[in-house]
Amino acid sequence: MLRQTTALRRLLAEKRFIYGPGVFDGISVRQASAVGFDFLYMTGSGVAASRIGQADLGITTLQDMAETATIICEVAKVPVVADMDTGFGGPLNITRAIHMYENAGIAGCHIEDQTFPKRCGHLQGKSVVSKEEFIQRIAAAVNARRDPDFVIIARTDAYQPHGFDNAVECLEAAFKAGADMGFFEGCKSREDSENVIRAFPCKDMLLNVPAFGDTPNFNVKEIEDMGYKMAIFSQTGKTPMTLAAKRAYETLKREGSDASVCEGYSPKAFFTLNGLAEAIEIDKKAGGKALDALG
Repeated sequence: MLRQTTALRRLLAEKRFIYGPGVFDGISVRQASAVGFDFLYMTGSGVAASRIGQADLGITTLQDMAETATIICEVAKVPVVADMDTGFGGPLNITRAIHMYENAGIAGCHIEDQTFPKRCGHLQGKSVVSKEEFIQRIAAAVNARRDPDFVIIARTDAYQPHGFDNAVECLEAAFKAGADMGFFEGCKSREDSENVIRAFPCKDMLLNVPAFGDTPNFNVKEIEDMGYKMAIFSQTGKTPMTLAAKRAYETLKREGSDASVCEGYSPKAFFTLNGLAEAIEIDKKAGGKALDALG
């Protein structure tokens, strides 16, 4: 079977542009996998909200992220690219983080230059480490990977505190340190986004498009036309699911029943959306009969 790291490398080599939605738990990865995308993106802010009920303020630990990654990669049928925040510490911490992500089945990750504790790239008040410390983080990640196909993405948040040129310099240094792809966070306009591509005409670049964040709500055609290799839509699952859950709980409180918001879906119908058929097939192939009544 083709390793997911190699599958991601092949996608990057064969396709002009690929994009994927944010996933963060078992339900989200099931539904995104059923739709079909080139890859899936494990969003750190989604993990923070779903796993520990917190905003994206650098509270999640490496253990939180790696355990979630294991769940997601077990279900996903395509490569998973993951957020690694600041790498969770110095070179030794980053080395351990890369190994844990590889063991989980992640195909690539991005590491950023924010100070710890970090915050969502589309919140104000960000600060970044020195260029030298950022390069140390990228070099540690590159040196740590045991699978040469594991993709290292260098993310800079320097644009907000220090301006466009400084952020470009940070990514230039990251590429020299061995990064496979660049991630310029927080572009505020189409002009910004196009200028990033002009600054790196021969490098693969990723664009993050969280709906209603600092970056305009570009669609995939617009992003491809600008020249990006990859795009992530980190809000796709977490915001709609949160809003739907909020409305459902409010409906139960107001009406005394959740029947209207469940849209006719029985427990079995819910399980069918989340792997029931696969479970039945596994049981049958082993000669089991425990799930016969469900088929």
